[in-house]
Amino acid sequence: MGYMKCPRCESDQVRKNGRPNGHQRYLCKACRQHFFERLSPQSFSRKCTETRLSEAIPKEIAPATTTESGGIAILLLDAENLKLKVNTEQFLADLCDYPLQVKIAFANWKNPSIGKLDAELYDRGYELIHVPGGANSADGKMIAFGAAMLYRYRDVKQVFVCSSDGLLNHLCNQLQNQGVTVFRVRRQNAVLSVENPLTGDTHHYSCERELEIPSFEELANQVAELLKAEHKSIEERIARFSSVAELFQERRTVAFTSTTSPAAALSQSVQNEVTPVSEASLASVAVNQNLQEIIPDLNSNPIESLDVLKYILVEIIETAKVELKEDSIPVAIIKKKFFAKYQFHADLIVKQLLGNNSSLIKLFQSESADFKIKLIGSEHQVAIIPKIESSEEE
Repeated sequence: MGYMKCPRCESDQVRKNGRPNGHQRYLCKACRQHFFERLSPQSFSRKCTETRLSEAIPKEIAPATTTESGGIAILLLDAENLKLKVNTEQFLADLCDYPLQVKIAFANWKNPSIGKLDAELYDRGYELIHVPGGANSADGKMIAFGAAMLYRYRDVKQVFVCSSDGLLNHLCNQLQNQGVTVFRVRRQNAVLSVENPLTGDTHHYSCERELEIPSFEELANQVAELLKAEHKSIEERIARFSSVAELFQERRTVAFTSTTSPAAALSQSVQNEVTPVSEASLASVAVNQNLQEIIPDLNSNPIESLDVLKYILVEIIETAKVELKEDSIPVAIIKKKFFAKYQFHADLIVKQLLGNNSSLIKLFQSESADFKIKLIGSEHQVAIIPKIESSEEE
Protein backbone atom coordinates (compact mmCIF):
# COMPACT_ATOMS: atom_id res chain seq x y z
CA MET A 1 0.00 0.00 0.00
CA GLY A 2 3.08 2.22 -0.04
CA TYR A 3 2.26 3.60 -3.51
CA MET A 4 -1.00 5.14 -2.28
CA LYS A 5 -0.81 8.60 -0.66
CA CYS A 6 -3.41 10.76 1.03
CA PRO A 7 -4.37 13.67 -1.27
CA ARG A 8 -4.78 15.95 1.77
CA CYS A 9 -1.62 15.41 3.85
CA GLU A 10 0.36 13.25 1.36
CA SER A 11 0.94 10.58 4.02
CA ASP A 12 1.47 7.01 2.85
CA GLN A 13 -0.08 5.57 6.04
CA VAL A 14 -3.36 4.63 4.40
CA ARG A 15 -5.46 1.48 4.42
CA LYS A 16 -8.50 0.22 2.58
CA ASN A 17 -11.83 1.07 4.22
CA GLY A 18 -14.71 -0.42 2.26
CA ARG A 19 -16.00 -0.19 -1.30
CA PRO A 20 -19.18 1.93 -1.36
CA ASN A 21 -20.87 1.94 -4.79
CA GLY A 22 -18.07 -0.19 -6.23
CA HIS A 23 -15.34 2.41 -5.60
CA GLN A 24 -12.40 1.56 -3.35
CA ARG A 25 -12.27 3.91 -0.37
CA TYR A 26 -9.21 4.52 1.82
CA LEU A 27 -8.64 5.90 5.33
CA CYS A 28 -5.58 8.01 6.12
CA LYS A 29 -4.20 7.10 9.56
CA ALA A 30 -2.39 10.45 9.80
CA CYS A 31 -5.25 12.95 9.25
CA ARG A 32 -8.16 10.48 9.73
CA GLN A 33 -9.79 11.52 6.42
CA HIS A 34 -11.45 9.23 3.87
CA PHE A 35 -10.72 9.45 0.14
CA PHE A 36 -11.36 7.38 -2.98
CA GLU A 37 -8.79 5.92 -5.33
CA ARG A 38 -8.12 8.03 -8.37
CA LEU A 39 -8.19 5.83 -11.48
CA SER A 40 -6.41 6.41 -14.78
CA PRO A 41 -8.59 6.41 -17.93
CA GLN A 42 -7.49 2.84 -18.75
CA SER A 43 -8.15 1.63 -15.19
CA PHE A 44 -11.47 3.46 -15.13
CA SER A 45 -12.57 1.68 -18.34
CA ARG A 46 -11.50 -1.68 -16.93
CA LYS A 47 -13.24 -0.91 -13.61
CA CYS A 48 -16.48 -0.10 -15.41
CA THR A 49 -16.31 -3.43 -17.29
CA GLU A 50 -15.73 -5.30 -14.02
CA THR A 51 -18.62 -3.44 -12.39
CA ARG A 52 -21.02 -4.38 -15.18
CA LEU A 53 -19.94 -8.02 -14.95
CA SER A 54 -20.34 -8.07 -11.18
CA GLU A 55 -23.78 -6.52 -11.43
CA ALA A 56 -24.81 -9.29 -13.86
CA ILE A 57 -24.11 -11.90 -11.14
CA PRO A 58 -26.25 -11.76 -7.97
CA LYS A 59 -24.31 -10.77 -4.87
CA GLU A 60 -25.63 -13.79 -2.99
CA ILE A 61 -23.65 -16.15 -5.26
CA ALA A 62 -20.71 -13.99 -6.37
CA PRO A 63 -17.58 -15.04 -4.40
CA ALA A 64 -15.08 -12.37 -3.37
CA THR A 65 -11.57 -12.34 -4.81
CA THR A 66 -8.46 -12.94 -2.73
CA THR A 67 -6.62 -9.84 -1.53
CA GLU A 68 -2.91 -9.29 -2.03
CA SER A 69 -2.30 -9.49 1.74
CA GLY A 70 -3.66 -13.06 1.84
CA GLY A 71 -6.71 -12.32 3.98
CA ILE A 72 -9.24 -9.78 5.15
CA ALA A 73 -11.20 -8.97 8.30
CA ILE A 74 -14.99 -8.52 8.36
CA LEU A 75 -17.15 -6.63 10.85
CA LEU A 76 -20.74 -7.78 11.46
CA LEU A 77 -22.77 -5.20 13.39
CA ASP A 78 -26.15 -5.54 15.04
CA ALA A 79 -26.99 -1.86 14.64
CA GLU A 80 -30.10 -2.18 16.83
CA ASN A 81 -28.01 -3.50 19.73
CA LEU A 82 -24.69 -1.72 19.45
CA LYS A 83 -23.46 1.65 18.19
CA LEU A 84 -19.89 2.09 16.92
CA LYS A 85 -18.28 5.50 16.45
CA VAL A 86 -15.47 6.14 14.00
CA ASN A 87 -12.76 6.06 16.69
CA THR A 88 -14.22 2.90 18.19
CA GLU A 89 -14.19 1.26 14.79
CA GLN A 90 -10.54 2.30 14.38
CA PHE A 91 -9.75 0.67 17.74
CA LEU A 92 -11.19 -2.59 16.42
CA ALA A 93 -9.28 -2.25 13.15
CA ASP A 94 -6.01 -1.87 15.08
CA LEU A 95 -6.62 -5.26 16.72
CA CYS A 96 -6.71 -6.97 13.30
CA ASP A 97 -3.88 -8.79 11.63
CA TYR A 98 -5.63 -8.17 8.30
CA PRO A 99 -7.26 -5.08 6.76
CA LEU A 100 -10.83 -4.46 7.93
CA GLN A 101 -12.17 -4.41 4.42
CA VAL A 102 -15.83 -5.44 4.75
CA LYS A 103 -18.34 -3.94 7.21
CA ILE A 104 -21.96 -5.10 7.28
CA ALA A 105 -24.74 -3.70 9.49
CA PHE A 106 -28.05 -5.47 10.20
CA ALA A 107 -31.20 -3.66 11.38
CA ASN A 108 -34.79 -2.76 10.63
CA TRP A 109 -33.92 0.52 8.96
CA LYS A 110 -37.59 1.59 9.06
CA ASN A 111 -37.45 1.71 12.83
CA PRO A 112 -37.76 5.43 13.82
CA SER A 113 -35.53 4.90 16.87
CA ILE A 114 -32.54 4.38 14.57
CA GLY A 115 -32.92 7.82 13.03
CA LYS A 116 -30.30 8.64 10.40
CA LEU A 117 -27.94 5.87 11.45
CA ASP A 118 -28.35 4.12 8.09
CA ALA A 119 -27.08 7.15 6.19
CA GLU A 120 -24.15 7.59 8.59
CA LEU A 121 -23.08 3.95 8.35
CA TYR A 122 -23.46 3.96 4.58
CA ASP A 123 -21.17 6.98 4.34
CA ARG A 124 -18.63 5.08 6.44
CA GLY A 125 -18.58 2.20 3.97
CA TYR A 126 -21.03 -0.23 5.57
CA GLU A 127 -23.19 -2.58 3.57
CA LEU A 128 -26.71 -2.28 4.98
CA ILE A 129 -28.96 -5.34 5.29
CA HIS A 130 -32.59 -4.72 6.15
CA VAL A 131 -34.58 -7.12 8.34
CA PRO A 132 -38.26 -7.00 9.25
CA GLY A 133 -39.35 -5.94 12.70
CA GLY A 134 -39.49 -8.47 15.50
CA ALA A 135 -37.49 -9.82 18.41
CA ASN A 136 -34.03 -11.15 17.48
CA SER A 137 -34.71 -10.53 13.79
CA ALA A 138 -31.32 -8.89 13.23
CA ASP A 139 -29.57 -11.64 15.23
CA GLY A 140 -31.17 -14.35 13.13
CA LYS A 141 -30.12 -12.67 9.89
CA MET A 142 -26.56 -12.26 11.17
CA ILE A 143 -26.39 -15.97 12.02
CA ALA A 144 -27.77 -16.98 8.62
CA PHE A 145 -25.41 -14.61 6.80
CA GLY A 146 -22.36 -15.58 8.85
CA ALA A 147 -22.91 -19.31 8.41
CA ALA A 148 -22.48 -18.93 4.61
CA MET A 149 -19.97 -16.07 4.76
CA LEU A 150 -16.97 -18.19 3.73
CA TYR A 151 -18.63 -18.93 0.41
CA ARG A 152 -18.95 -15.27 -0.45
CA TYR A 153 -15.71 -14.07 1.21
CA ARG A 154 -13.28 -16.95 0.77
CA ASP A 155 -10.28 -14.96 2.05
CA VAL A 156 -11.80 -13.93 5.38
CA LYS A 157 -9.47 -14.67 8.29
CA GLN A 158 -10.93 -12.61 11.17
CA VAL A 159 -14.49 -11.59 12.01
CA PHE A 160 -15.84 -9.08 14.54
CA VAL A 161 -19.27 -10.09 15.83
CA CYS A 162 -20.61 -6.86 17.35
CA SER A 163 -23.63 -7.55 19.53
CA SER A 164 -24.31 -8.06 23.22
CA ASP A 165 -27.01 -10.68 22.60
CA GLY A 166 -26.09 -14.18 23.76
CA LEU A 167 -27.81 -15.68 20.70
CA LEU A 168 -24.74 -14.73 18.63
CA ASN A 169 -22.67 -17.33 20.48
CA HIS A 170 -23.94 -19.87 17.94
CA LEU A 171 -22.46 -17.82 15.10
CA CYS A 172 -19.13 -17.44 16.91
CA ASN A 173 -18.87 -21.19 17.45
CA GLN A 174 -19.73 -21.91 13.81
CA LEU A 175 -17.09 -19.49 12.51
CA GLN A 176 -14.43 -20.88 14.85
CA ASN A 177 -15.18 -24.40 13.63
CA GLN A 178 -14.53 -23.16 10.09
CA GLY A 179 -11.06 -21.89 11.08
CA VAL A 180 -11.91 -18.18 11.36
CA THR A 181 -10.61 -16.06 14.24
CA VAL A 182 -13.61 -14.50 15.99
CA PHE A 183 -13.65 -11.34 18.12
CA ARG A 184 -16.79 -11.00 20.21
CA VAL A 185 -17.60 -7.32 20.77
CA ARG A 186 -19.94 -6.39 23.65
CA ARG A 187 -20.73 -3.17 25.47
CA GLN A 188 -21.59 -2.68 29.14
CA ASN A 189 -22.34 0.89 30.15
CA ALA A 190 -19.48 2.97 28.68
CA VAL A 191 -16.96 0.11 28.34
CA LEU A 192 -16.58 -1.86 25.12
CA SER A 193 -15.06 -5.34 25.54
CA VAL A 194 -13.41 -7.26 22.70
CA GLU A 195 -12.82 -10.94 23.50
CA ASN A 196 -11.19 -13.73 21.56
CA PRO A 197 -13.14 -16.77 22.87
CA LEU A 198 -10.51 -19.18 21.60
CA THR A 199 -7.53 -17.65 23.43
CA GLY A 200 -9.35 -15.74 26.17
CA ASP A 201 -7.54 -12.49 25.34
CA THR A 202 -9.68 -9.44 26.12
CA HIS A 203 -9.25 -5.76 25.31
CA HIS A 204 -11.32 -2.96 26.83
CA TYR A 205 -12.17 0.45 25.39
CA SER A 206 -13.69 3.51 27.06
CA CYS A 207 -16.43 4.88 24.80
CA GLU A 208 -16.58 8.16 26.76
CA ARG A 209 -12.85 8.90 26.71
CA GLU A 210 -12.37 7.11 23.38
CA LEU A 211 -9.22 5.44 24.69
CA GLU A 212 -8.15 1.86 25.32
CA ILE A 213 -8.33 0.87 28.98
CA PRO A 214 -4.88 -0.50 29.97
CA SER A 215 -4.23 -3.48 32.23
CA PHE A 216 -3.71 -3.17 35.99
CA GLU A 217 0.06 -3.59 35.55
CA GLU A 218 0.20 -0.77 33.00
CA LEU A 219 -1.93 1.48 35.24
CA ALA A 220 0.33 0.71 38.22
CA ASN A 221 3.39 1.70 36.16
CA GLN A 222 1.69 4.97 35.13
CA VAL A 223 0.83 5.77 38.77
CA ALA A 224 4.40 5.00 39.81
CA GLU A 225 5.76 7.36 37.14
CA LEU A 226 3.40 10.13 38.28
CA LEU A 227 4.40 9.68 41.93
CA LYS A 228 8.07 9.70 40.97
CA ALA A 229 7.65 12.92 38.99
CA GLU A 230 5.68 14.52 41.85
CA HIS A 231 8.35 13.52 44.39
CA LYS A 232 11.04 15.09 42.21
CA SER A 233 8.95 18.26 41.89
CA ILE A 234 8.54 18.45 45.68
CA GLU A 235 12.29 18.13 46.22
CA GLU A 236 12.94 20.92 43.73
CA ARG A 237 10.41 23.18 45.46
CA ILE A 238 12.03 22.47 48.83
CA ALA A 239 15.42 23.45 47.42
CA ARG A 240 14.01 26.67 45.96
CA PHE A 241 12.25 27.50 49.22
CA SER A 242 15.51 26.95 51.09
CA SER A 243 17.24 29.46 48.84
CA VAL A 244 14.44 32.00 49.28
CA ALA A 245 14.52 31.54 53.07
CA GLU A 246 18.26 32.09 53.13
CA LEU A 247 17.93 35.23 51.01
CA PHE A 248 15.28 36.50 53.39
CA GLN A 249 17.52 35.96 56.38
CA GLU A 250 20.38 37.75 54.62
CA ARG A 251 18.02 40.59 53.65
CA ARG A 252 17.16 41.15 57.29
CA THR A 253 20.81 41.85 58.07
CA VAL A 254 21.06 44.60 55.44
CA ALA A 255 21.14 48.10 57.02
CA PHE A 256 18.77 50.47 55.21
CA THR A 257 20.20 53.94 54.68
CA SER A 258 17.57 56.62 54.88
CA THR A 259 17.55 59.03 51.92
CA THR A 260 14.92 61.30 53.41
CA SER A 261 16.09 64.79 54.42
CA PRO A 262 15.65 65.90 58.06
CA ALA A 263 13.04 68.51 57.05
CA ALA A 264 10.99 65.98 55.13
CA ALA A 265 11.26 63.51 57.99
CA LEU A 266 10.08 66.20 60.48
CA SER A 267 7.16 67.16 58.21
CA GLN A 268 6.13 63.53 57.85
CA SER A 269 6.33 62.95 61.61
CA VAL A 270 4.03 65.95 62.19
CA GLN A 271 1.46 64.65 59.73
CA ASN A 272 1.52 61.18 61.29
CA GLU A 273 1.17 61.71 65.01
CA VAL A 274 1.25 57.97 65.60
CA THR A 275 3.94 56.08 63.76
CA PRO A 276 2.30 52.91 62.31
CA VAL A 277 4.04 49.58 62.24
CA SER A 278 5.59 49.15 58.79
CA GLU A 279 4.39 46.39 56.48
CA ALA A 280 7.97 45.21 56.19
CA SER A 281 8.14 44.64 59.96
CA LEU A 282 4.88 42.67 59.93
CA ALA A 283 6.07 40.59 56.99
CA SER A 284 9.37 39.98 58.76
CA VAL A 285 7.61 38.68 61.87
CA ALA A 286 5.21 36.48 59.87
CA VAL A 287 7.87 34.93 57.65
CA ASN A 288 10.21 34.43 60.59
CA GLN A 289 7.49 32.45 62.39
CA ASN A 290 6.94 30.31 59.31
CA LEU A 291 10.66 29.72 58.97
CA GLN A 292 10.87 28.55 62.56
CA GLU A 293 8.15 25.99 61.86
CA ILE A 294 9.69 24.71 58.63
CA ILE A 295 13.46 24.99 59.11
CA PRO A 296 14.89 22.35 61.50
CA ASP A 297 16.47 23.31 64.82
CA LEU A 298 20.15 23.98 64.23
CA ASN A 299 21.02 22.89 67.76
CA SER A 300 20.56 19.29 66.62
CA ASN A 301 23.07 19.72 63.77
CA PRO A 302 25.05 16.45 63.46
CA ILE A 303 27.89 18.10 61.47
CA GLU A 304 30.34 19.45 64.01
CA SER A 305 33.28 20.68 61.90
CA LEU A 306 34.11 22.22 58.56
CA ASP A 307 36.26 19.23 57.57
CA VAL A 308 33.32 16.86 58.06
CA LEU A 309 31.10 19.14 55.99
CA LYS A 310 33.67 19.30 53.17
CA TYR A 311 33.98 15.51 53.20
CA ILE A 312 30.17 15.18 52.91
CA LEU A 313 30.03 17.69 50.06
CA VAL A 314 32.75 15.84 48.16
CA GLU A 315 30.85 12.58 48.62
CA ILE A 316 27.60 14.15 47.34
CA ILE A 317 29.34 15.67 44.31
CA GLU A 318 31.04 12.37 43.43
CA THR A 319 27.71 10.54 43.59
CA ALA A 320 26.01 13.19 41.45
CA LYS A 321 28.81 12.98 38.89
CA VAL A 322 28.07 9.29 38.39
CA GLU A 323 24.32 9.86 38.12
CA LEU A 324 24.47 12.89 35.81
CA LYS A 325 27.64 11.87 33.96
CA GLU A 326 28.93 15.43 34.35
CA ASP A 327 32.04 16.77 36.05
CA SER A 328 30.37 20.00 37.23
CA ILE A 329 27.27 19.71 39.43
CA PRO A 330 24.73 22.55 39.92
CA VAL A 331 24.64 23.94 43.45
CA ALA A 332 20.85 23.49 43.54
CA ILE A 333 21.24 19.72 43.06
CA ILE A 334 23.89 19.58 45.80
CA LYS A 335 21.51 21.37 48.19
CA LYS A 336 18.67 19.03 47.30
CA LYS A 337 20.74 15.88 47.86
CA PHE A 338 22.16 17.29 51.10
CA PHE A 339 18.67 18.00 52.45
CA ALA A 340 17.35 14.60 51.34
CA LYS A 341 20.14 12.82 53.24
CA TYR A 342 20.47 14.92 56.41
CA GLN A 343 17.14 16.83 56.62
CA PHE A 344 19.12 20.03 57.07
CA HIS A 345 19.68 22.87 54.62
CA ALA A 346 23.32 23.13 53.63
CA ASP A 347 23.41 26.93 53.80
CA LEU A 348 22.16 26.92 57.37
CA ILE A 349 24.86 24.42 58.36
CA VAL A 350 27.49 26.67 56.77
CA LYS A 351 26.11 29.69 58.65
CA GLN A 352 26.36 27.83 61.94
CA LEU A 353 29.96 26.81 61.28
CA LEU A 354 31.30 29.98 59.64
CA GLY A 355 28.90 32.78 60.58
CA ASN A 356 25.68 34.40 59.39
CA ASN A 357 27.31 36.05 56.39
CA SER A 358 28.43 32.70 54.95
CA SER A 359 26.65 30.47 52.46
CA LEU A 360 27.34 27.27 50.56
CA ILE A 361 28.42 29.21 47.47
CA LYS A 362 30.81 31.36 49.51
CA LEU A 363 32.22 28.17 51.08
CA PHE A 364 32.98 26.72 47.64
CA GLN A 365 34.59 30.02 46.63
CA SER A 366 36.78 30.16 49.75
CA GLU A 367 37.87 26.52 49.48
CA SER A 368 39.45 26.97 46.04
CA ALA A 369 42.01 24.26 46.75
CA ASP A 370 39.30 21.59 46.85
CA PHE A 371 36.41 23.02 44.79
CA LYS A 372 36.12 24.92 41.54
CA ILE A 373 32.92 26.94 41.22
CA LYS A 374 31.82 28.79 38.11
CA LEU A 375 28.71 30.68 37.04
CA ILE A 376 27.06 29.32 33.88
CA GLY A 377 24.17 31.55 32.90
CA SER A 378 22.28 32.11 36.16
CA GLU A 379 23.39 28.82 37.75
CA HIS A 380 26.47 28.08 39.86
CA GLN A 381 28.17 24.76 39.16
CA VAL A 382 30.83 23.07 41.28
CA ALA A 383 33.58 20.62 40.33
CA ILE A 384 36.12 18.82 42.52
CA ILE A 385 39.77 19.68 41.96
CA PRO A 386 41.69 16.39 41.71
CA LYS A 387 44.52 15.85 44.11
CA ILE A 388 48.02 15.50 42.59
CA GLU A 389 50.13 13.06 44.50
CA SER A 390 53.89 13.52 44.14
CA SER A 391 56.74 11.42 45.45
CA GLU A 392 60.26 12.61 46.00
CA GLU A 393 63.03 10.59 44.41
CA GLU A 394 66.04 10.12 46.57
